[in-house]
Amino acid sequence: MLELSLLSLLAIAIVVITTLRLPIADIKAVRHDNVRLALSHPGGTELLRRDAPLTIAPQGGAPITLRADTLIDGIVAQGSRAQNRLWWQKRDAVARALAAGPVTVRFADGRSFVATSRARRLGDLTGGFWAALATGLAGLLCGLSILVLRPRNNAARTFAVMSVGLFGVGCTLAAGYDPLLLGDTYRLLMLVNHACVQIFSAAILMLFCRFPTPLVPRFLIWSLGIAAVVLTIIDVADLAADTIAMLFASIIVEFLLFVSLLIGQGWAVRKDPVGSAAMRLIGLSAIISSALLVAMVILPMLIAGAPLISDAIALPLLLVIYAGLGAAIARHRLFTVDGWAPGMLLSVSAAIAVTAVDLAILALAAGSQGIALPIAIVAVALIYLPLRQAITRRVDRRRNAAAQHGLRLASEIAFALTSQERAVRWRSGLEETFDPLEVADDPAPGTLPSVAEDGVALRLPRIGDMPGLILRYAQRGARDFDAIDVAQAREVIDAIAALMGARDSYVRGVAEERARITQDLHDDVSARLLTSLHREDANMMRRDVREAMADIRAIVTSGGDAWRVLDDVIADLRFETTNRLEAHGIAVDWPLETIGLAGQLVDSGTTRHLISIVRELTSNIVRHAGAGHVAVDISIAASQLSLRLRDNGVGVDPASDWGNGLTNIARRAALLNGAFQIREADGGTMALLEIRLMRDERPADVIDNDNRSRTQA
Repeated sequence: MLELSLLSLLAIAIVVITTLRLPIADIKAVRHDNVRLALSHPGGTELLRRDAPLTIAPQGGAPITLRADTLIDGIVAQGSRAQNRLWWQKRDAVARALAAGPVTVRFADGRSFVATSRARRLGDLTGGFWAALATGLAGLLCGLSILVLRPRNNAARTFAVMSVGLFGVGCTLAAGYDPLLLGDTYRLLMLVNHACVQIFSAAILMLFCRFPTPLVPRFLIWSLGIAAVVLTIIDVADLAADTIAMLFASIIVEFLLFVSLLIGQGWAVRKDPVGSAAMRLIGLSAIISSALLVAMVILPMLIAGAPLISDAIALPLLLVIYAGLGAAIARHRLFTVDGWAPGMLLSVSAAIAVTAVDLAILALAAGSQGIALPIAIVAVALIYLPLRQAITRRVDRRRNAAAQHGLRLASEIAFALTSQERAVRWRSGLEETFDPLEVADDPAPGTLPSVAEDGVALRLPRIGDMPGLILRYAQRGARDFDAIDVAQAREVIDAIAALMGARDSYVRGVAEERARITQDLHDDVSARLLTSLHREDANMMRRDVREAMADIRAIVTSGGDAWRVLDDVIADLRFETTNRLEAHGIAVDWPLETIGLAGQLVDSGTTRHLISIVRELTSNIVRHAGAGHVAVDISIAASQLSLRLRDNGVGVDPASDWGNGLTNIARRAALLNGAFQIREADGGTMALLEIRLMRDERPADVIDNDNRSRTQA
């Protein structure tokens, strides 16, 4: 598709560049009716009979005598093949004379004017030129995209041939839009144009012979193609007296056959709701666009000799049928309700109307003079532009409303209390968002949202404990699911996943915080209060209670980033542990010496865990060991702290199940990237703790302030 699109754009660029390289003349003749033409020249515009004699005198060459209709835009039938060829030869001579320099054009009554040519500029390319190119490119890209989507579909292949024909018509009309200076080359362009018209007409007839249901035998279909080839040969060989009349007559016949095929297809699929809805749209759009084309161009040419609008301006009317036909082939289940057809036509018509108004305003402003120009600018600024902005804001509000609805749905699902409630809200939210006719569980859900069944279904993956779903027939069957729906579903799913993750993290954090507070209360406060129960000194008992209250405050407000010197922490632990054990008649051997790394700092988490571990070990000794002596040794090497606590109590079996206290110690050690062990010792038990000390990551100014504070203390 990309390669074909680039080739199409390359062809468009060649047409534009080639047209810009051709000069432009200040003389132009257009059809007025079957008898007269309008001749525009530097002196003004006047009506002449088509057979009025003119003489063109080039500089340094023989005068050229011709009829006025030799200068006309388009092909004028002259009768026999010899007369037609003579007409083309004179036209080619006029083109060469204009390209060589100024020429003098004389009327039969003696009047004359000078016609010149100049280099063509981009601003000389008219709206008809761009309309023809844009129509051809849009038709070709539409046909190629359908072919890429359905490469094995005969209707898609025929539609692609139609697109090639339309592209050729658009390019040739654009390249020959100002044909006077093209000379005999214009005849070649028009032959290619007529061949492309026959290709387009034959392809659309062949398409509706078999789409949406086979209607006629295949040999009749091929006969249509053969007839198109024969007409093209007659045109190229100049076998008809009036090529234009023959072309337009064939188009009218083909249009009548086209209408007959549409009626036949509508009757054949009348009992098929999908096919009948498709035919209503296709038939309505085709009849409207074709009828406008025939009424504005073909019939006026046959009756009056001049179209109401130029071929290039009328060509975009074919895009209306292209939109409906291309959608029908690409997504054959798209048309499942009647309301979609007029909706699409209204949308296309609105887009064409807005574009036409824009072009009309630009043309009016460009041609306005005096007071008309400021009036036009004020009218556009105060009326038209605000109206367009209001329409745009309304569309944006719809999109924003969809985004807000998706966010609300995600929050409702994420914070639902039960899985059943989430599933119910998920289904109801999808029904509110996409309004599908069917919602079913997906037996094999994927990992991402995707469109299935040619746009009929939207498959959604599992989300947490909610099942994967299949939605069918969006907007009650009014349209297919598309990439926008996939993007919207993905945004909702991502929002649900993010909110559910945030909810789970919050719940998990609350549970972990509760567990931490519970364990800290058990390990720290209960141990201190247990010690206080055995105090005989009332002052010491009050101190224990005050310290327990301080521990409670520290536990509740923990999580800060306070750092302490490790020597100070161990000194506090030594003082507290010694007091607790001696209060129970247990001697303590804990040397008072520098343990190693001078100035080592530890964070609040490491401090809290280390204090809780030592307190829990002390409590176990008091309650279970029956010991009379405890020895404690602490050392630091390579940022690793090792603590050995040995008692001479009854001992413990290392293989036996640990209680909550020892389990909590092991958990705290793991949180500090360390390990905890219990071993038998001679006449007692040894507890071994190894933890990794965190690197001090505080800013230098904070460390300096702490050092100054300790020095002052």
